[in-house]
Parts: sequence; structure tokens; C-alpha cells
Amino acid sequence: MNHSSSAAWRLGPVSGPIDPDVSSRIDVLRIILIGLIVLCHGGRFVGSDVPFAGPVVEFVLTLINRGFDCVAVPLFFCISGFLLLRKLELSPAAYASLIRKKAISIGIPFLIFNGMWIVWIFTIGSIVMFGSRSFLLEAGILRKLLGIGTSPINYPLWFLRDLLIIFFFSPIFLFFYKRLPVTGLFVLLVLWFVESPASEYSLCGFAFAFYAGGFLARRGMNLRDTAGWDKVVLPLFLVGSVVVGLQPWIGLDPYALAAVKKVYQMIGVGFFWCLSRYRWMKGSALLHSLASFSFFIFLTHEPTVSILQSRLILFWQPAGTVSQILGYFVPGLAAICLLYGLGRLLAVAVPGVYAVLSGAPLKRRMVKVPA
Repeated sequence: MNHSSSAAWRLGPVSGPIDPDVSSRIDVLRIILIGLIVLCHGGRFVGSDVPFAGPVVEFVLTLINRGFDCVAVPLFFCISGFLLLRKLELSPAAYASLIRKKAISIGIPFLIFNGMWIVWIFTIGSIVMFGSRSFLLEAGILRKLLGIGTSPINYPLWFLRDLLIIFFFSPIFLFFYKRLPVTGLFVLLVLWFVESPASEYSLCGFAFAFYAGGFLARRGMNLRDTAGWDKVVLPLFLVGSVVVGLQPWIGLDPYALAAVKKVYQMIGVGFFWCLSRYRWMKGSALLHSLASFSFFIFLTHEPTVSILQSRLILFWQPAGTVSQILGYFVPGLAAICLLYGLGRLLAVAVPGVYAVLSGAPLKRRMVKVPA
């Protein structure tokens, strides 16, 4: 193939920087979404180890766990696609550079924060609500390290594993952007509904969200002026949230529930984006400071929350409605505060170590710590 025909199949990056307002909203959403994930994992003991006090608690926690939290993952994939696919070129050199960078920024932390807990379990002992030696031996050490055919030992990191898989197929997305952009979006949407008819999560669903994020970037969609979305998105999300929260009583079959949840997730992505335009969120100094350590908090929140909740229920088993709702948030909020403090400490005391742990380039560099 000559140079001219080869160049014809290439696709360059989107020109121009990201709108500062959009960038600011993405920044705060990172910590909001990670915060929801941490709260969900930290509140598992309510409803399992401690039975629900009543229907109010069950409704509220179902709404959070099966509603708000389930929007976090597709929105993360959408944001990743928006940031990466807008600047990625359809060329072998660009693809090789992408794989190399992601192996460092995602692959290394993935292996570190799986491997360290495997070593801990075999040398120090089991971690309650997280893992044991017999569990590891039965599942397979290598499989739990890499998350092959199962969740990794540090189970929330399945997200990073699937993100790496999606990155691997990114040239296919770029090809569709160049030749059949709308068709690609439609095909992935259909595959999401067909591939996992009884589950709202699947690789095709993540690919759809990732592709959709890049689609918005490639099409130059105005994501800054979204006030007009509120009158449609907010009521739809409210209705969907009520349906999700009432699921224990409505009793939809798995296929109907999965379809409802998929539609709900798409509306939820719009909801959180609408929410992020408000100044109390996008202008929050606290949220921006926390966002600087959001990836570190995500990487380290397990087994932190498992340990905190296992200690909590030893001396406090909330029985009432208010105490159970409060108890749901305590381990997660405590973990966020502790890990934020630890992240800041490591960034100042051992910036090179922190850079590696948090996926920064391997060369030693100082990490700017927000005031």
C-alpha cells in the first residue's frame, strides 16, 4: 500500500482544547462517581449482616446501590471515551503509544493493588469480607491477580481490566468515526441490549458508553450550555429512580429489569452531567482537591472499607431506620477521608512512589498537592 492510500485511512485528533467549563465538570464528577462506588462497597453490611430495619431503608439503599451507583460505571467509560478518542489518531504509531501509556497508567496500578493483597493474604492472613487463602487457592492465584474469567482479588478493579480491554479495541471505534459514525453508535447500542439481556453491565455496554463519549467529542457537541436539558432529563431520572428503588416490591423479571436499568443508566449519565453544571458542584474547592486523589482513593478503597465495616459491626449494629441509613455512609466516608489524607501524605513524602502507585509516568516527579 502506498503512502497516499495509507494516509487516507488515518484519522487525526480533534483540534482545539477542551472547554474549561467542561473540563472542570469532568474533574468534579470523577470524585462524585468514585465516592458513590466507595459508599456502595462500604455499606454492604446493611441488608446483609444487619437486616433492613424496614421498607424505607430498603427503598433508600436500593435506590443508591442499584440506581445512582450503577450510573457511575457507564459515565466513567463515557468520560474516558470523550477524553481519549477526541485526541487519538487512527495510525499504528498512535495505537502503540496508547497501549504503552495505558499499560503504565492503568496496568501497573492494577497489578500492584491486586498483587499486594495476594501477598498479604498468604503471609499475614485473611481479610474479613475481602478474601482468604483457601478462596485464593480455589479460584487460582494467577486468575485472581489478572482477573481472567473472574473478578480480580481486589474486586472493584474489574473496571480497570475492562477499561484496558476497551482501549485495546479503540482503533475499531476510530474506524467507525471515520466511515460510519452513527451506525457504529447504533450497532453498539443494539449489541449491549442483545449481548446481556438479563444484566445491565457488559463489555458491549461499556464499549457503547466509551464510543458515545468519543462521538460527542468528534461531533463537537456543545456540552457547556446544557441548562435546557434539565426540564427533560431531571424528571425522567426522578421517575426512573423511583422505579429502581421500588424494584423489591415491583418484582420485574431479570430481562425487563435489565432493560429498564440500561435506559435508566443512559438517562443517569445525562442527569449527572446536568448536575455538574451547578456552581456549588463544579466550583467546589473541596471536590476539586479530592478529585486530584480520586484514582488513588479508588485503587485503595478495598480492602479499606471491608476492614472498616467489619470493625464497625463488632460494636454497632444499627437497628433503626435513621441509624441504618447513617451506618450505610459511615465506612465509605471514613475511607474517603483516610485515603485522601494518605494520598496527600505519600504525594509529599515519597512523590516517586506515589507517582507509580497512582499510574503516573515511572520517572520520579513531584506531584502538585492542592491547597
